[in-house]
Amino acid sequence: MANVLQHQHQSMESPYDMLESLKKMFGEQNRAAKQTIMKALLNTKMAEGSSVRDHVLKIICLLNELEVLRVVINKESQVEMVLQTLHDNFQQFRLNYNMN
Repeated sequence: MANVLQHQHQSMESPYDMLESLKKMFGEQNRAAKQTIMKALLNTKMAEGSSVRDHVLKIICLLNELEVLRVVINKESQVEMVLQTLHDNFQQFRLNYNMN
């Protein structure tokens, strides 16, 4: 892979041109990865009877992956996302959390 990239960029005049070319090549991969992770996050719902700990860790993992890809979601919104993915049995918990 490195040899292929080197060959593709050896005729470029400046490091800036090389970086811009690499951004174009790999930027699309980042966008696809962001979309895939965001879709997983938005479609995740805790199954009834499953472990809250495991579910929250899964959500945290998805949020961390987005952070690595430079997607900024503030902490308050992250907490809200976790709360919204909990099973409906946690309705009272969500209500109590929001009132305090």
